[in-house]
Amino acid sequence: MKTILFGTGKVFLILSLVIFSSCDNNDENPQDTEAPAIEVEDPAYGEYFEAGKSVHFMAMMTDNQGLATYNVDIHNNFDGHSHGRLAATSEDPSLIKWSFSQSFEIPGSPKNYEAHLHDEVEIPSETMAGPYHFIVQAIDMEGNSTSHQDGSAVELEIFITNNSQPVVDITNLVGDELEIEAGSVFMVEGEVTDPTTGEYEGFHSMEIVLSEEHHEGHDHDHGRVTEDHEPMIDFPIEEGEMENYMTDGKISLNAIFQEINFTLSQEMLNELTAEEIDHLLLMVRVQDEQGNITVEKVDVHIHQD
Repeated sequence: MKTILFGTGKVFLILSLVIFSSCDNNDENPQDTEAPAIEVEDPAYGEYFEAGKSVHFMAMMTDNQGLATYNVDIHNNFDGHSHGRLAATSEDPSLIKWSFSQSFEIPGSPKNYEAHLHDEVEIPSETMAGPYHFIVQAIDMEGNSTSHQDGSAVELEIFITNNSQPVVDITNLVGDELEIEAGSVFMVEGEVTDPTTGEYEGFHSMEIVLSEEHHEGHDHDHGRVTEDHEPMIDFPIEEGEMENYMTDGKISLNAIFQEINFTLSQEMLNELTAEEIDHLLLMVRVQDEQGNITVEKVDVHIHQD
């Protein structure tokens, strides 16, 4: 039996070459842990879609190695503004809280891909009106996925409308805005009507919120309320209280704001930046006995001396 001995120097040289070669290969093929990036062009935040029609979707997706699939998920956000404070309605069983979730393959594993959906996302005609979440996620060839935790997944709020939801008619708008004088009572005039007749006729609950507006991108029409400051007005009207503000089956906005009796004082305005003052948003949220929700958002312009 022969024993072959290597000198210490030779062993060290061989090990060094193996380690160097391994490190060199890892440098050439580093593990990909980067998730794809998504930029949604359509729909816009706050966009309205009619039940019975389609949602048009377009987005640009990119990845450092190669894209594999993307997913579109749509579901209701009916508790998103009231945070569970308003009791649930009995709901008309002929209407549905629509949801949609489907994954789509991206052919060829490209690093850049423009996704288009036209007739693939059709809203059923019996869909309940209200706010819905529109969520887009993507996965690359290495299995890296966008996520809500790091903000790489895209989540928008869209609104679905139908012919039976409440109608909010604000009559003291100037153009598309409310014009309010600092130091005066904040007054909104108009009414809310319900086109539904029969068993599910009437209103279930309502909420009035005045707060700052946060803009997605630069679209002035699709703002949403931020949580940087407490709302200046947060006035929920629960079931059983609606009759206090109704005349001839219609809700009087005048009566509601007379009871709110809110004055936007100069002291309050001094606590806000000029940009915040220019971006105040009034939200009127009404739910009928069918379960439909109407969310009317109006920009508020404050006149100061």
